[in-house]
Amino acid sequence: MSCLCWGDAERTRKLKQALRKPEPLEVSALELLEKHKKESDTSSGGRTSCSSHDIWDDDDCSDDGSVSSSDSRSPSPVSKKEVTEPLQLALEACQNNWKNEHKTQPPLPIGSPSKHRMKDQEDYLKTLRSAAFGLRRVMPIVVPAELVPPTEYDLRSTNGLMKCVNAIAPMPTAEQMSAKHLAINELQRVVDIWLRRTLDTLEGVATDSETKSTETATLLLGGSWHLKVGMAESDLDVVAFMPHAVTAEIFFSSLCEHLERETSVSDLVARRKAAVPVLSFQLNAVRIDLLFARYAQKQAVPKHLPFLPGDDIQVMRGMDATSVRSLSVARVASLILELVPNASVFRSCLRVIRLWARHRGLYSNKAGYLGGISWALLVCFVCQMFPRASVASLVHRFFSVLASWRWPTPILVAHPSNGGKADNDVQWDPQHNIHDRAHLMPIITPGFPAVNTAVNVNISTLRVLREEFARGQRIMDDLRRRSLSHPSSWNQLFTPTEVLVRYDHHVAIELRAPNEEALAEWSSFVASRTRKLVETLQHTPSVASLHPLPDLVRPQGHEANESDAVVGYYFIGYTVNVPPMPQPRSRHSARAPVPTKTSQEEFAQNSVASATRYFLATELNTAAEKKPGMEVEINYRSWNDLPSAIFPGGRKAAVGDRARYILSQAHQVNLALGLAR
Repeated sequence: MSCLCWGDAERTRKLKQALRKPEPLEVSALELLEKHKKESDTSSGGRTSCSSHDIWDDDDCSDDGSVSSSDSRSPSPVSKKEVTEPLQLALEACQNNWKNEHKTQPPLPIGSPSKHRMKDQEDYLKTLRSAAFGLRRVMPIVVPAELVPPTEYDLRSTNGLMKCVNAIAPMPTAEQMSAKHLAINELQRVVDIWLRRTLDTLEGVATDSETKSTETATLLLGGSWHLKVGMAESDLDVVAFMPHAVTAEIFFSSLCEHLERETSVSDLVARRKAAVPVLSFQLNAVRIDLLFARYAQKQAVPKHLPFLPGDDIQVMRGMDATSVRSLSVARVASLILELVPNASVFRSCLRVIRLWARHRGLYSNKAGYLGGISWALLVCFVCQMFPRASVASLVHRFFSVLASWRWPTPILVAHPSNGGKADNDVQWDPQHNIHDRAHLMPIITPGFPAVNTAVNVNISTLRVLREEFARGQRIMDDLRRRSLSHPSSWNQLFTPTEVLVRYDHHVAIELRAPNEEALAEWSSFVASRTRKLVETLQHTPSVASLHPLPDLVRPQGHEANESDAVVGYYFIGYTVNVPPMPQPRSRHSARAPVPTKTSQEEFAQNSVASATRYFLATELNTAAEKKPGMEVEINYRSWNDLPSAIFPGGRKAAVGDRARYILSQAHQVNLALGLAR
């Protein structure tokens, strides 16, 4: 892969010339069909399905720091069908956000007045209308809001941004990529051996020995590695597409026992009660999340998911809801790559957003924030709105759009598909499903089934997400206002979260286990239940706001070695409601006691203690996942009482970080009041 550095003036000039070339406005349906066919083959490496062994190919991706700009010569066809709720709500919200976005956009480059922008949009829509309907499995729902090519500053800024990202989170090396490929091949071998042995023992299965010997499971890759944005430490999300004879009970019991006997497998954890059951383990030091999908037809399992419209839904006919959700892990990743205008720019932008979300403590679906697929859909949505923008400009638009988004208006990147009779079981439909109406942050997947990937978001985590979107917008606005593009200027965007130094009050969940493997299993289960504690505490009148930290904090230094057990912490920072100001009383009115800050804090501590005791008794102490040697304690901790070993630089460094955070917040208040600049 070639890397375009800022000093490469010749290639920068050629790239800018290519972006300024006039493009044909009228494109025939046949020409567009051929163009879509060539580009779909290029973006998928010449395949027409989701291959199980497609981790990373050296295609047009320029994630190593190259500057790329989206091309509008291959627009996505847009359906002209009338849409009803909730699609109409999404379209209206898109239009409102685009109008607000135009008000805060930076000055247009010379020679691109507003009327030219409107003409470009009309020409783009004319091209979309001339396209043949049905070239894709799903139809995009977003109409581009801007088609202005990137400026020179955008190109410089993109180079600086990608250099900063590569310095913080380098791309996987060849050895690491090879380890991922070998792990998938080894997993395929292990699963095939287990499947043949299992089919031999099952009654009612065909006795044809030749058929059994050739029967194999199809492993489909999903998640970040299918999108080609995975980092070295990223898990492999693999879906095991099993024959009809293999049930979920057989898979999670028999295969789990078979994996435990494998010497190359370690840290095996079976999460059967999850919304999408999964086997999590390490295979040759590569972390794998294995999902189960059962083929409904009594035929050989397809080796690939079909690409043509309608055929992929036909494969899922008769499948249970859990299998459909599991299979969607691979399908959604494929559909996202099909919906983005430029896969290379999308991947680079997604790398930036994923890194930002991890550093800010927002990358966790089980903790009530957003998972990898939710972040990918948000980036895809912004890429569709600005198909010709550079990576740095897309990151800016990402924060500006989401900071002003009116939740719970849903985010949709394509028209939902109809799955037939099973539609009501798994499809997101707030008109008929009362539970879907309670979702606070709907981010809907394309294709069938259209489900909400952010169903775990609650009031507290939504508030944190809004704050972080606004913070990202402020940083991006400041960088653009000062025309900063050096890699070092982007470091402030990826500053680690300040949860441990921001709040005066914390709920400390202390976990103990006999060894590292037991702690990993125990902490994973507790993390999936902590969200319920947050949902209980957020309705406590004395608690103003909550901020859960999704990462397990491990103590450092000599204090970590004092105990024989392995220790880890989860923290939830919270603020206490400020007592109301005393109202002026008349002369003859009785004097009522005025609550003080101390009394409010004590009342909040008592309320939190009561909620944590109930949470311990109902969710953790009686759980079947709690094994001998696993312990948990939940206590209130003020900031001064937090263990010094949890701070990376110790207590003294934490005091400085806390002071800097308080000063920065005071500066933001002064800026809002016009007292600073």
